Amino acid sequence: MNHGATAPWFKSLLSTSPSLAVLLATAGSGAGGIYEPPPSCHFKALRGLSTSLPTGRSIRASLHQRWSDSTVNHNEPDDPSEVTSPRQARRRFIASKRGTVKDSTTRAYKYPTKSFVQFCEDRGVETTGEIGGHVIGSWKRERQREIAPVTLQNNVKHLLVFVRWCESMELIDYGTADRVKVPDISKKQQVSDETVRAGQAENVLHYLDTYEYASREHALFKLMWDTGCRIGGALALDLDDFDHKHPRQPRLYFRDRQDEGTGLKNGESGERDVMISDQLVAVLIDYISAKRDEVTDEYGRHPLFTTPNGRLYRQKAYHNLVPRTRPCVTTGMCPHDREEAECDAAQSVEKAPSCPSSKSLHPIRRGSITNQINLGWDKSKLSERVDVSVPVLEKHYDDRKLEEEARGREEFTDLL
Repeated sequence: MNHGATAPWFKSLLSTSPSLAVLLATAGSGAGGIYEPPPSCHFKALRGLSTSLPTGRSIRASLHQRWSDSTVNHNEPDDPSEVTSPRQARRRFIASKRGTVKDSTTRAYKYPTKSFVQFCEDRGVETTGEIGGHVIGSWKRERQREIAPVTLQNNVKHLLVFVRWCESMELIDYGTADRVKVPDISKKQQVSDETVRAGQAENVLHYLDTYEYASREHALFKLMWDTGCRIGGALALDLDDFDHKHPRQPRLYFRDRQDEGTGLKNGESGERDVMISDQLVAVLIDYISAKRDEVTDEYGRHPLFTTPNGRLYRQKAYHNLVPRTRPCVTTGMCPHDREEAECDAAQSVEKAPSCPSSKSLHPIRRGSITNQINLGWDKSKLSERVDVSVPVLEKHYDDRKLEEEARGREEFTDLL
């Protein structure tokens, strides 16, 4: 190459991009230039250019700034733990569980996480990044005053699944869940004692039979009490699952239809035919003929328990049945010595769950199973009827008192 003359391409560059030509001419080997012709050639060729052109140094600085700016992603979000609220995190967590776990498992996550989010909001915790062991521990202490030990233990276990999910999403500091201790409880405390006793069930049924005969609430409560089924199983029933014309004994068919939104807790293994009494048959027939809404669900099926818009759903059933378990409603008396006019639980259907004697849905099942044991059902047969193993039945559902157990052993006294 002739280093004493200006290269033709350099002349062309001067006419098309003088700024770049200046950069090349002034870069030099020490500055890491990409083209290093002798400076005399450069500056000779650069004569006549406007003195207003920027210097090579300023051009390099400008190009460096542009490169720096281009490497910064201005669309990159802020630290998610600083911009995500506990409520937003919970919503995403619950959404992530749908379709990946059983509906009953998703529901189990809903209530403790809802309580925790409300606790955070009440105390000004605005982002998940503020959640640590202290916040979770404070929530545990508050819940401990409100619920039974076994419920608290389960609540903490389910909340920790949420916390670990938050850790995986970089919403909470990694390792937070490991610093939270799940409460230890005794073997006796492992069993919830919340149940509907036979006397309370009789009061509820008497009230419904007298004042709300063949209503949806009457039919649903009696079906759950007589069969001991889960609320999910009851709500999954279709009209065709009620066979009151069976040649041997009227019965209900519990079938798993997970693909159509009504799966049983134990899937196909929970499918069973349950014989029912003539009294329940009569209530169901009258309910269907007089009170049931003639609708179909989103799959074109005909639910047994309906609303004007389709199949009765769990939360609606809860709000329907809990108020009807209050003693002031069923007997006109309060076992807690409250003045009915001054009691929020008595005056408001929405606040009915705050009544110490009101019962939610699962205690109906627990009380029914206990009652059927007391009536003499063989546990192996009863386990098939209510879809629960004998060991689980004995641990969680055989809620008989010591006196009842003693009476159950009286027939063997001649062996002593």
